[in-house]
Amino acid sequence: MTISISARFQATRLLSSKISKANLSIAPADAFRSAKNIEKGFAEAALSEEHYNALVAAFQPELESQDRANAGIDRSAVQELVPAPAAQRQQPEPVEEISGITLGKFRSCIEHSIGGSSTIFRAKEPSTGEAVALKVTSNWAQPHDAYREARLLKRLGGNESHILKLLETDTLRGEFILVFPYYPLTLADLIEKGTRPTSFPRIFRQVATALAYVHANGVIHRDIKPANILLQSEEGPAYLCDFGTAWAADDHHADEKADSKVIDVGTTCYRSPETLFGYRSYRTEVDIWAFGCVIAEAENGRPLFEAGDLGTDLKLILSIFESLGTPNLETWPVSQTQFIEKPICILSQIALTQPGIFQEARDFPDFGKVLFNKFPAQPWEDLLPNASPVAVDLVRKMVTYSQEQRISAEQANRQPPLFDMNSRCTDTRKAFDTVETESNVR
Repeated sequence: MTISISARFQATRLLSSKISKANLSIAPADAFRSAKNIEKGFAEAALSEEHYNALVAAFQPELESQDRANAGIDRSAVQELVPAPAAQRQQPEPVEEISGITLGKFRSCIEHSIGGSSTIFRAKEPSTGEAVALKVTSNWAQPHDAYREARLLKRLGGNESHILKLLETDTLRGEFILVFPYYPLTLADLIEKGTRPTSFPRIFRQVATALAYVHANGVIHRDIKPANILLQSEEGPAYLCDFGTAWAADDHHADEKADSKVIDVGTTCYRSPETLFGYRSYRTEVDIWAFGCVIAEAENGRPLFEAGDLGTDLKLILSIFESLGTPNLETWPVSQTQFIEKPICILSQIALTQPGIFQEARDFPDFGKVLFNKFPAQPWEDLLPNASPVAVDLVRKMVTYSQEQRISAEQANRQPPLFDMNSRCTDTRKAFDTVETESNVR
């Protein structure tokens, strides 16, 4: 029987919390140490994972009943399970500087964050003492693939590319672990603070550098968002991370073909129209759309589009239409490639309600299934009232309905004025007048 590292850590943390509530005088390190001992006993005694969960669940009500009794509690039963406070010991045990779990050679690993298919722990490299981040993956399903992430990062990661470097990998009790340098901040942290530091232009340029390198190597990241942009400090440098759902054209281990990619990718308000409308042949432009949304959020202090509390696709589509206007031939023109390629499907509903409008979206299986009111496009200056004119122009060229009209990361990165967000220059449109649209990964 194998119980995942993440599950055991969650059980230990829960037990530690209950012990602390039942014995208010116990030090947190002592509570966690006792919880680890109790959890270890459960893991050794359990006959199955269900039995393990039952043991953990059965232990909780006893502690909760002690908690409900509050000040008048008889703590003798609980005191048998936990050591006395450190100050009351005649021969105190050395308290670890950091309480945590052991993962292979890494001791005192502290939980940093939890995702849908992985848990991130912070630890120290035993030989150097440098801080590292351990990504413990388990029970993932497509499009998540930790092995693919490791393959990609081995050839993409590095300081010059501004892509998170993979230090090593390990397998422990059936779980795959990726080890990275530890960075204390993300762009999401800076946005949450509500300030707009002068480092934003430099951070955006570094992310553009990373994306240009990723796309040049035939890779689509598919989850660009502020939380996936790591920072050494508020001044940078920045590193693009989390390639767990990335797609690579030359990844022969993958079962996603170029014209049948998974569409349930990306995070809520950063998802592009292509994936929202079920288009499986999407390209690197999905990353450009998301990156534009990230820049808009950082500059304006709030997400460009809203997906509602439940993060629904319909709410997000409505928010996009209300902001950019309901698409038409002017905002979503016919793709040049579609004069040559036969469409996957032409929705009869579109043909009946909008005769003659066979635009790029005609190949999107879900486009036209829901009819929206015809919303006018809002001026970009109204959508981004707190952003500089340069930032507004950059976002406007990234967040477009048409994939082919979106600028590439390379194009954006070689236009220095566009990343001078503090510039007061208002005539930024000339920067792209002579730049031809480049084809990306198809």
